[in-house]
Amino acid sequence: MQFSLFQPLPYFAPEMPTGWPQAPKLFDPEHGLSSVRHNMDIIDAADDGGFDYISVAEHHYAARQLCPSPTLAAALISQRLKNAKIAILGVDLPLHNPVRIAEELAMLDTFCGGNLLVGLFRGTPNEYVTYGHNPGESKASFEEGVELILSAWTEPEPFAWEGIHYRHRLVSIWPQPVQRPRPPVLVSGNSTASAEFAAKHRLKIGISFAPVEAVPRMVAAYREAAERHGWEPGPEDVLWRGFAHVAETDDKARANCEKYGFGAPNGILAPPPRQQPTYGTIMAEVIDAGFGAAPLPGTGPTLPAILGAPDTVIEQLNALREAGVGIADLVFSCDHLPVELGLHTVRLFGEEVIAAFR
Repeated sequence: MQFSLFQPLPYFAPEMPTGWPQAPKLFDPEHGLSSVRHNMDIIDAADDGGFDYISVAEHHYAARQLCPSPTLAAALISQRLKNAKIAILGVDLPLHNPVRIAEELAMLDTFCGGNLLVGLFRGTPNEYVTYGHNPGESKASFEEGVELILSAWTEPEPFAWEGIHYRHRLVSIWPQPVQRPRPPVLVSGNSTASAEFAAKHRLKIGISFAPVEAVPRMVAAYREAAERHGWEPGPEDVLWRGFAHVAETDDKARANCEKYGFGAPNGILAPPPRQQPTYGTIMAEVIDAGFGAAPLPGTGPTLPAILGAPDTVIEQLNALREAGVGIADLVFSCDHLPVELGLHTVRLFGEEVIAAFR
């Protein structure tokens, strides 16, 4: 099993309110600079601790995730890594020109020595408020965008693209990716339709924040779809992303998470009370416009799926491995979790958990 540190690049500051979007007036340059240092300390600890990947993802208007440009973040991080590979998990593809994304990712693959893992996603529903894109077109434009990127990386001659959502008289990107025929590409596996799309194009899948007990069913759907398309994915084709916290004892790990509210993914999107009516209206419209039947984010307490002392965490990860997961992409830090505690849990995970798997 391989292990990836998903570092959201949070803004570490005292008394920072939760919610989305965050008001620009709350940004303090001093805390911004110190947050960069703290995030890099955690990344360095993971790199030294045996993690196979460091991953980043695209999000906008969020203090909890300072990464509107994952390619820029990945380029900066990749140049300091000594052991781990870099992963962009992922790019919110419908918000961008796919040819431009293909160029940037190919350039990044070259500069990081052919060690890039790519995740392409539709993004969370709130992202469609940021740049004014039509959420009703997001699924179709996403799928066409993926196909355009794959063609840009594999077609040996310049070509034209006349699609529904994208039209290019000429595509001939330089540099090409170092990895041949292309870098490994991952798309969502959280639904039967997305698993079918991944299997059709022989892509990896990422299962995000799903309960561990639901993973076998989701992996089975992907494998069945791949069989219909004439191939068989392996564990290395299945990634699971979720929160993780390891401490010296199960009780201590649970107490840490409860104290700092660590482990609730919807908290990233939940608005502060004064914005809830407006936010709820906007998000309902986005979903009704065709994004999908997704629930509005809640604020209820949730504990990480991977939680406990090292032996307990190893047992939980083995359950994922038995379900067919080959890469665990784990979140160990957030803005409300003290930096020192995040560093400690990453180091303990490397010393006790990764070492046991190796």
